[in-house]
Amino acid sequence: MATHQHEMPAAQTLAGVICSSAKRSKRASAKRVRNDQWERRIEEDWRRHLETLRQCICELLIGDQHLRMKPMVVDKPGRKYRPDA
Repeated sequence: MATHQHEMPAAQTLAGVICSSAKRSKRASAKRVRNDQWERRIEEDWRRHLETLRQCICELLIGDQHLRMKPMVVDKPGRKYRPDA
């Protein structure tokens, strides 16, 4: 009978350890999933920013090309050049 009483607390303790270990494992797994989702979101944000920058650069280059293609005329002796309006 004394042996039986000693086995119960040990079994309860072992069950408690297994249960708490499972809870920690679930929390760690959930944390990894959140981290993965966060990393994907950050990567998508950077890709959108990069695409926006590419579009802005293209627009600037096209605008610059149009300005360079406009004929330039001499205005007055004191001023250098102005684009033909």
